[in-house]
Amino acid sequence: MIALNLLIEVGKGDTTERGGRKEVLLMVNPQSGYVLSIQIERDFSKVGLLYLNSNIIFSETLFYSNGSSPQHVFESIFQFVQNAFAEYRIDQEKILGIGVGLPGIIDYQSGMLREAETNSWQGFPIKETLQQMFELPVFIENDVKTLTLGEYQFGAGRHDRDLVCIWVGNGIGAGIIVDGHLLRGVTSSAGEIGYNELYFDISGMRSLLTSGISPKDWGEILSLSSIKRAIRQGLQDGWKSTLLPTASIADFLRAAEENDPLAVHIAKLYGNLLGKVCTNLIYCFNPPLLVLHGALFYNTSLIANEVRRHVAHGILRSPVEAVEIQASKLAENAVLVGAAALVFDYYFHFWEKLPIGSQIDERYRDARKKLINSLN
Repeated sequence: MIALNLLIEVGKGDTTERGGRKEVLLMVNPQSGYVLSIQIERDFSKVGLLYLNSNIIFSETLFYSNGSSPQHVFESIFQFVQNAFAEYRIDQEKILGIGVGLPGIIDYQSGMLREAETNSWQGFPIKETLQQMFELPVFIENDVKTLTLGEYQFGAGRHDRDLVCIWVGNGIGAGIIVDGHLLRGVTSSAGEIGYNELYFDISGMRSLLTSGISPKDWGEILSLSSIKRAIRQGLQDGWKSTLLPTASIADFLRAAEENDPLAVHIAKLYGNLLGKVCTNLIYCFNPPLLVLHGALFYNTSLIANEVRRHVAHGILRSPVEAVEIQASKLAENAVLVGAAALVFDYYFHFWEKLPIGSQIDERYRDARKKLINSLN
């Protein structure tokens, strides 16, 4: 890795108690290579090129209609990337690989989605298609697990060996790091807490968040669409509010910060329910750190504080007193950074497996070819 300039010497350490030469201190050379990161969601993709220290060189969000086919999405991404490489004069010989985070249950062996929200994506050869288009090694992972890996390596969790990430968007999911390893599960569905069913009545279930519906799982009651529905219902019920029926999540958070009665009421209901989910995860995994992800947490601490208040009243005292609850440090870029971390992980482990004395060609082209061959 030193021959490839991926690692550079930054000094000498202390000698050991037994004497001998001082150890050599190494660090990653951040500008020795790039990683292409791709986040794929229902109606948009975010694409970025990152240095090896996770700093973003460029990124762009590409929008398309909900339910677009993989072929359409990948062609749009490929065209953008080629134009961006030309604009930024990127040496493509230095690109180590592509990391992809997307929703669904991953079949790692085939590089496909075992279960997906739309039929056109389920069973589609995602990894193989992108690998052929870009002629680079491709690594795919569930989007929530991807952002969790990013937070662990470069965000709030970089000093912890164990953590749990909670993501809230069009549903809710969790990513779990145990002893420095991402927990995937036998079917790679670990952390799919949005599908946990509701069998009993809890405080807040009969409220604006559930008015007019009969929620069957946490994903339904804690999605962002549930908040928007609660705003409309509250206005119909006669709540005084500056919010409009078409209010966005940003409008809702702004109103709550300004003590709008309806917005504050919904925020407390929501924080209470999310706090219950967080408390259960804390009991199960006993992490030192729980990270909150999603638009509800990036620019305000309002909902996060409600979650902290609920967790603080947990019955089992030791785990709730030991855990720290933080908002994401990586915010909207968490999946891009996590996707890059997928490539970093493989690349560093790849060189560890080379036989001692292997001849390493210093050209990145040959290094990438070895990686691609190892994936076929």
